[in-house]
Amino acid sequence: MSTDTAAAAAPEEHGAGEPPVLIVGAGPVGLVVACELLRRAVPVRVVDKHRSTTDASKAIIVWPRTLELLEGTGVAREMAAAGHPLDGVRFCSSGKQIGAVDVTALRDSPFNHILMLPQWETERILLARFTALGGSIEWGTEVLEVRSGPEAATAVLRHADGQVETARAPWLVGADGAHSTVRKQLGIAFDVTSPQATFAIADAPVEGPVDERRLHYFYSPRGAMGVGPLGGGVFRFAVSVRDGQQPDKELFQRALDERAGPLGRVGDPKWSATFQVRCATAACFRSGRAFLVGDAAHVLSPAGGQGLNTGIQDAVNLGWKLAAVQRGSLGAKVLDSYDRERREAVERVSGTTDRQTRWGLLQQPAKVALRDLLVRAAARTGILQRALAPLFSQTDLFYGETSASWPVRAWRYPEVRPGARLPHLAHLAGGGDGPGDPALPLLVLSPGGAAGRTWTGVRAALLAALPAGLRILELDGRDEAHRALAGLLGSAPTALLVRPDGHLLARAEATRPAALSAALAELGATTAEEERHAVHS
Repeated sequence: MSTDTAAAAAPEEHGAGEPPVLIVGAGPVGLVVACELLRRAVPVRVVDKHRSTTDASKAIIVWPRTLELLEGTGVAREMAAAGHPLDGVRFCSSGKQIGAVDVTALRDSPFNHILMLPQWETERILLARFTALGGSIEWGTEVLEVRSGPEAATAVLRHADGQVETARAPWLVGADGAHSTVRKQLGIAFDVTSPQATFAIADAPVEGPVDERRLHYFYSPRGAMGVGPLGGGVFRFAVSVRDGQQPDKELFQRALDERAGPLGRVGDPKWSATFQVRCATAACFRSGRAFLVGDAAHVLSPAGGQGLNTGIQDAVNLGWKLAAVQRGSLGAKVLDSYDRERREAVERVSGTTDRQTRWGLLQQPAKVALRDLLVRAAARTGILQRALAPLFSQTDLFYGETSASWPVRAWRYPEVRPGARLPHLAHLAGGGDGPGDPALPLLVLSPGGAAGRTWTGVRAALLAALPAGLRILELDGRDEAHRALAGLLGSAPTALLVRPDGHLLARAEATRPAALSAALAELGATTAEEERHAVHS
């Protein structure tokens, strides 16, 4: 048996009773990593230097793709019930609307809305899920040193009582924020840009006719302002300001009057702060046995509220891969894709948020007129809706194809291509019928026009050609999602491999499973032939 096959055949070894994954940071991103591992039966140890979860609202926007992923984690429905849904986004210049995006028009997601939810509430829900899965957090535990070796990562921890411990784990995840100690200790470069602008933010009540179903961006010669409804007449304000201005009620009232018009009276802020818009991306998201996720790996412009969402996507991407390796389901080489996939995604989102920030801060009349003209034209032709709804929602994220998927990609199947999010099964990627390995891709079978003995024979031959342990989902028309996907796949019997994060790994005719086997082998999975050889050796 090859080295890679051996790695996929047995779980990684670690000390008796010692969790194989040490997670530094118990914010939303760290908690999602922990939940993704625990729900796949991989123990974790979570430490955080703070004494408890946050009591501030902080990141408040949760986009549809994030909710799709958190459906698998087991918290999306509770979050949706606790938050305030918005229908879309408005762009205004000097008080007049120049364009709008309707998120409810996203027909391929079970979550076609923007969810406004304070970060303290997000953390409360995630912590409850983490606890239900058997996890606990070591609060008040600070990381002093981190090293990543060939066989394990080590971290020097100082506990709340002052005791110092050297912890060792096969894998370490740094989810400790923009000022990450893990990143600094690993020596990973993190070049922060010079500040683009200073913003004052607050959560404050407004008495007046402000639409509570849309996220508002107001651009004016005096600066930019974002207004996001939190429900109950309370709004999140984000206002560009000069350095030194205090984030008090008067500032936000003046900004609302000057940049949006006389829309209402601002009450006393429940919470306020100022910050400088800076962006940065770590030189790498992995160093040997250690990984960076969330703000530890990248800091984005707050425009569009993409930071938390991008971090949760990191967490889910890394979580299933780390679980697969630790369980022995896949070879360690699958972890090599984490940096590549997430870096490409982060660079794309960062470019979008950076442009949105710069466009909002334009003040030269000629540039403002051109911006407004372009946005109006894009809105009138439908381009704005078609481009920005999936872009903001991150439902258009594409992870690229494995070389094994190339023969079944592209021109033959434009609607369902490897690397793309598979929307019709977005809420089912973590499911499947019967027992199986939750860290492996889901095998989706569509009989197409085949029936009876013909399909039974095709199905049996297909399963014999693939490794055991795959969860199976057969499209039988039981609901709209099944019927929609089956309709796209056509009349030929078809098989799909869907990654645990809902992205398509490979597609093939059910009578030709070689491409599926190759895609699994590329991830380091044991092949059916190797399994049979192991049984008889």
